[in-house]
Amino acid sequence: MRDQTFEIVRGELFLLGGVEQIDERISWYSAEDRGKFVAYNSYLLRSGNDCLLVESGAAAHRGIIREQLRNLLRDGDQFKRIAVTRNEPECVCNIPNLVRDFGIEAVHSAPQMSSLQFFPSDSAEVRSESFDKRSAELLMLEFGVQCIAADEGESISINGEVRLEPFKTPLRVLPSLWFHDANTRTLFCSDIFCAAVSKTPAIRANSDVLSKDEAMALMLRELAMKFEWLSRGQLSGIIAILEEYFSKRNIEVLAPTRGQVIIGADAVNSRLCGLIEAMKMLDARNLPLHASSVLSR
Repeated sequence: MRDQTFEIVRGELFLLGGVEQIDERISWYSAEDRGKFVAYNSYLLRSGNDCLLVESGAAAHRGIIREQLRNLLRDGDQFKRIAVTRNEPECVCNIPNLVRDFGIEAVHSAPQMSSLQFFPSDSAEVRSESFDKRSAELLMLEFGVQCIAADEGESISINGEVRLEPFKTPLRVLPSLWFHDANTRTLFCSDIFCAAVSKTPAIRANSDVLSKDEAMALMLRELAMKFEWLSRGQLSGIIAILEEYFSKRNIEVLAPTRGQVIIGADAVNSRLCGLIEAMKMLDARNLPLHASSVLSR
């Protein structure tokens, strides 16, 4: 399996990366997942001879990813850019190795968060300045690459064709982007929809259609592990943004940074609905707390 790749969409989208067995060091998974396996994913998008990697993969998997890319890249292919959903280690730490192994020159990256992001404001100027583009540029320069700021409205092209549409998801802990590719109907969803782990390292994808209760339980468990703040928040605004986003896009592949890739329109839709229903349940539980806090002022 060390150099095995998985073709998700024929000729266009390939799954790369390595697999780790879950133990107490991997904090995003509960004790019941220990002994199972989680993949750390990278994705190669190809259009003609132009190739772009989404997520760098883990530095520990440098050799695996190098062999996977060597097996996929053809004579004449242009492979000089990657895109990352977050400036966190599992998304960026392999960039210096990609520079050395393949001559990567540029990274499409979200700006870093500054303290202004935590203050509500209706000012577009304040919101735009709350992400520090310069700090992201400095980080990427340390990795040996140029930083190309990725933000909503600034699509990423491959082979001269618009492919990745960045979305600044409101469901995040730190600055996170989702990328939607209309051609392959894929949502590169960063650190959400990561709960599906595997009994064996060879299982990298999942096409199971979950029932409403199964999907909601899975998402509640996932949200509790990393997005615990949702259990105390007013979520109606986030829910409305996500419902609108999902309704306007054809998504048949969920491609998270780690965990199983979810493939198939019905399988994907069950998880999208599960996320929304889980957040609605949390929001309903929080409403009495909001009301009582307002009345007590």
